[in-house]
Amino acid sequence: MEQLLISHLAGLSLAILATLSTAASSQPLDHMPSPELDPSAVVRIQVEALRNNSQLNEGIVQTYGFASPGNKGFTGPLNRFIAMLNSASYKQLLNHRSARYGPVVVSDKEARQIVIITNTEGEVSAYQWVLERQSGGKFNDCWMTAAVIPVKRPAQPEFLPVSTPQQRASSPRG
Repeated sequence: MEQLLISHLAGLSLAILATLSTAASSQPLDHMPSPELDPSAVVRIQVEALRNNSQLNEGIVQTYGFASPGNKGFTGPLNRFIAMLNSASYKQLLNHRSARYGPVVVSDKEARQIVIITNTEGEVSAYQWVLERQSGGKFNDCWMTAAVIPVKRPAQPEFLPVSTPQQRASSPRG
């Protein structure tokens, strides 16, 4: 009887782990473009999807789903989009350690946001997300990504590293 109970518990534990694993791997695909999502939410969905990219490229697929029709026309089909994100210019986005978000600047049908990425090796990169509000078609009024542009790290105060007391004490005063 004890053996049977242990066997059932082990089977139940494996089933729960399999369910949790499947839920975690499918989670990035839960989001679709929607008029209810503001530009900041769209950027965060994509950045988080890329941070949690799987070997099946589910994070990249999620991100591609938010690419505007014009962006897809430029980047090409999904396989080219995957190759682009694995290139030297964008690979820091994949499975990165952390992201910091700058303010969203919205003007009419365009929005821009700087995102600072720290990759798993501690290297820091910056990207500017450019979103456009779509008009017409199945994505009417949805914010979608027109471009993600690698940029030099901005010198805005909210992105400057926080200095330690030792650094402030040792810095020259002018």
